[in-house]
Amino acid sequence: VIVIAPGDSARSEANVMVLRRELSSYLVVDTSIQTSRKFQYISENVSNFKDISRFQSAVKDILVSNELQRSGVNPAIVKEVTKPVDLETVRLSKEGKEEKTEAGSGFILGYIFIIIMALFVLTSGQLLVRSVVEEKSNRIVEVLLSSTTADEIMTGKILGLSLLGLTQLAVWAMIALAFAGQLAMFITIPDNIWWEGVFFILGFLFYSSIFVMAGAPVTTEQEAQQATTYVSMLLFLPIVLATLVAQNPSAGYLKILTLIPLLTPTMMAFRIPIQMRDLWELLAGTFVLIGSTYFCMIAAGRIFKIGMLVYGKRPSFSELVRWATKKG
Repeated sequence: VIVIAPGDSARSEANVMVLRRELSSYLVVDTSIQTSRKFQYISENVSNFKDISRFQSAVKDILVSNELQRSGVNPAIVKEVTKPVDLETVRLSKEGKEEKTEAGSGFILGYIFIIIMALFVLTSGQLLVRSVVEEKSNRIVEVLLSSTTADEIMTGKILGLSLLGLTQLAVWAMIALAFAGQLAMFITIPDNIWWEGVFFILGFLFYSSIFVMAGAPVTTEQEAQQATTYVSMLLFLPIVLATLVAQNPSAGYLKILTLIPLLTPTMMAFRIPIQMRDLWELLAGTFVLIGSTYFCMIAAGRIFKIGMLVYGKRPSFSELVRWATKKG
């Protein structure tokens, strides 16, 4: 425990210590706390419910103890000192800006982004796979291949249907703006929310390319559904890790998981609202998604091209890898 003398300069110094990771958080306790019943918890992460609850309980116990010692345990005083203590959570941005926010608002916002992303990816992904299977079964693709390449067909399909889905999402987002006022009562929207949009769009394109790649070698919708089941499950992995992410979003193992392409969009969507990531981590995640999406588009074209010539048996995983990495 580090005790700092009161004053604006001391508060600024404490903010710097938090940003340098010398402190994870600190409390601001005013001399009038005995009557105001308020104090502040300042940290980059204000979704650590365990620490917040612990500090509330500790401060309340101190107030009760002091008042009882001073008053001689009068019943009226006991009732007074057992009033709930209000805790204000203040988010400290990377720039040192303090912003009052509801405890857990970043946690809720991350949940919302993951659910929206999962719904749109699953809906659009199934549409993409169905489109690929339908064109193969109707032999439409043979006509297309006479005038263009498999890579161009797959890339066009991914970009075209993905942009269609994103356009639909944009319309829904504009409708949702009408309810932004009511939402602001429960959730504080951070200034860096645009990074959520970046990873949402990149993640949407990446997962779309994964679904197309999964649908490229199959000939029936049933096979395609089986192939995309595991990808769909990975969309919800951050929800399983929700408690761990909220308590310590900067944990080393979470940073490693975030740089795994299949987990990058959802992990970033969950971690950014809770505690803003360092610039290097944001850029690394961006390049990982761009590179992975490009690879999946090329791989989908190669698998699709060879899959058109192979009939009679379902390709194994090793064969798919060989097709995806085969040039020409």
